Amino acid sequence: MKQLLNEITKIKEMMDIKEDERSSDEIASSIKSILTANELYKKSVITYLDKIIKLSETNLINLNLLDRGVRSTLLKKGDKYKNMTKYLDKVYKSLEKRDPESFKHEPDLPDYDFEIEEPSMLGKKIYKKELYYLQVELLKLQNWLNQTNKTVIIVFEGRDSAGKGSTIKKFTENLNPRFYNIIALGIPTPEEKKNWWDRYRSKIKSGMINFFDRSWYNRGLVDPVMGYGSAEEYEDFMENVENFEKDLVKDGDYLFKLWFSIDKETQARRFTMRQQSPLKSWKYSPNDVRMQDLWDRFTEFKEKLFDKTSTVNHPWVILDATDKRISGLNAIRYVLKEIPYKGKNKELLDKEFPEAMTILRPEN
Repeated sequence: MKQLLNEITKIKEMMDIKEDERSSDEIASSIKSILTANELYKKSVITYLDKIIKLSETNLINLNLLDRGVRSTLLKKGDKYKNMTKYLDKVYKSLEKRDPESFKHEPDLPDYDFEIEEPSMLGKKIYKKELYYLQVELLKLQNWLNQTNKTVIIVFEGRDSAGKGSTIKKFTENLNPRFYNIIALGIPTPEEKKNWWDRYRSKIKSGMINFFDRSWYNRGLVDPVMGYGSAEEYEDFMENVENFEKDLVKDGDYLFKLWFSIDKETQARRFTMRQQSPLKSWKYSPNDVRMQDLWDRFTEFKEKLFDKTSTVNHPWVILDATDKRISGLNAIRYVLKEIPYKGKNKELLDKEFPEAMTILRPEN
């Protein structure tokens, strides 16, 4: 037991997951000082910040993460006051929907003493309650699909370590395993490379939720970045992917494309954790190092992908995955809101975190 605790402590230290030695008042004071130094502590900024700090007393928000968010917002281009007001407004509106009183009489959910998590803006207790109720909604959706024989296809894409697999786990944790399908394909055979579209189409099962942990978009992103495919294969993919996706849902089924976005520093930290964690070391590969080296090239192909393949009916949904709790909840909510399943709890689904999600839906 002592050895296990020592291992967990080492991993947390490496991930910079530690108890903030500052009190809430000290963190709040630090945020105010930063805003004052940048001549932003005035008018609406003061109003929103005071409201958010008050909510922190109910454990709805981790002020240390708010401190980081404020610092990140200061680095954005454009009018700093407008940027800060917009950021604080979105944070406040997200938190305002979460009445801590509504959770007081709910049964406690299981906790895990050895669970290692990155810091989150959202408190653990509130997060687990929200995830619980969203998973109830997912069961309603699963039942509706089973009755109607409608099919849902969800594409999970993003850089390595962005949280695609952990989000799929949040989706499936309490689903009936007979009625969902996870597709995580390995290196394609020569025959599969020739029949790219069929490689993925053949894995889809009707009447259930299909989760693609990476997808046909490998050919438009990973292959050209890593040098695995030819220029002709890339051009053919970019030219035909829209028609392929239209064909997948021609019978009134549903396709969602989720992109989990992280920064380079977050990826590097998670790679280090993979190497050191006995439970995650299997995820680490030499390609992880290459992805850090090829960061800018990956970004170039990612932007081309968004520009060409984000359509009105099937837009890319960009989820800020530096906070895995929030990106997971946002992903589930987005999918549930878009499908007219029976018994939907609309009030629950309106509690998304808009500051951490962007829908790249082009104009008609």
